[in-house]
Parts: sequence; C-alpha cells; structure tokens
Amino acid sequence: MKIVLVHGWGFDRHFWEKTARSLGSGVIVPDLGFFGPPDLTIPTGEPLTLVGHSLGLLRLLSMPDDLLPEGSLFLGINGFTCFARAPDFPSGIAPRVLDRMMTALQRDPDTAVRQFHASCGLIDPRPSAEEQGLPTGTPVRERLRDGLTMLRNGDARSSRRRISAVLAGRDDPVVTPAMTEACFPPDLVCWSETGGHLLPLTHPDLCARFIRTVMEQHNDAA
Repeated sequence: MKIVLVHGWGFDRHFWEKTARSLGSGVIVPDLGFFGPPDLTIPTGEPLTLVGHSLGLLRLLSMPDDLLPEGSLFLGINGFTCFARAPDFPSGIAPRVLDRMMTALQRDPDTAVRQFHASCGLIDPRPSAEEQGLPTGTPVRERLRDGLTMLRNGDARSSRRRISAVLAGRDDPVVTPAMTEACFPPDLVCWSETGGHLLPLTHPDLCARFIRTVMEQHNDAA
C-alpha cells in the first residue's frame, strides 16, 4: 500500500519531510497550494493509506468516494471531523476566531500565517524554515482563504466511519483533547502525551510507527 500524506492549513509538502524519511519508500506527498502551485495528484487503481494532518484529514474525508481508491485506509494525525463550534458541537473552535484569521489573512497573509504557526508552538523559526519542514514560498491568499472557509464550515462527522485510527496530542493547543474525543470513538484514538499540534514535526518517528502499525494490523486482519 502506498502512503499519501496530506498537510494542513498554513503548511506545504515540506511539513511531512521528517515523517516521510522515517517511513521510507512508497510515500506520496501532495501539496494543497497554500504557498505555490498545488499538486493534488493522488494515485488510483489500488488501495492507499491516506493520512491527513489537521485540515488535511477533513479535506480527505470531504472527498467523494469515487475520487479515492476503494479499500483505502484513512488515518488522522492531530485531525478532526469538524472544527468550528456549533450547537451540536460545543467542543469546536469559536467561529469568531476563524473570522479574525480571515480578516488578518486579507490584510497581511504572511503575518497571519506566522501568527498561526506561533499558536501551534512555533516561535519565529526562520531562517531555517525549510529545514524544519515549514513553508518558504509566498502565501497564496485565495487558497489559504478557502482553507479557512473549510475550517469554518466543514463537517465530515458523517464520514468518520471511514477512519481506521487517529494519533492525537494531549497537549495540542489547536485540536484539544475535548475536540478529539467529540470527533472520534475512544477506541480509534492513540494519544501522545507531548508534541502539541505538530506531531509530524516534533515526533516524526512516532508518526511513522503509528502509520506502519495500523497498516500492519489492517494487513493481518485482511
């Protein structure tokens, strides 16, 4: 099974470099185009292991079934099926937070992205951004805005049956444990006590082991 790694909002394909190295061969990393031309090619013709970080999982779950190979595994890392607070989803982020991000993005995309990175626990990582798996291109306001709109309005809770497992952080400041527990049954969640919202950057070996373990369990059960 090939592994497809989809990054979240405010990042690009470089986000997965450490985890991809730990996984070895057979890894495909699309780019949602937040900092340059998008590359959304996903192979067809055979089942895949589809791994989404944060918004990346919501993006995968929102894709129609006929666009993804039948029999594929869906895994989440710091992921969710719904992000914005709603009457039937009180654990979500207040919509006004996303509205403020949208306003900041319109005014100054680069600053808006840096502020988001800081909220994830990254404090001015440049000039070694690329080495750390962070984007180095110019923010593309329109696609970043579309990503925020999905965070604001997206709801894939009806598709959580497609998910095989989720790796979550107890200290995640963005996707809180309460949000994780509201999105997924407890038997699907593997917890990391540390690592925050950016487990593929802070704990790439753990992420790789998580992915490989779920794949092995799937193969043993087949």
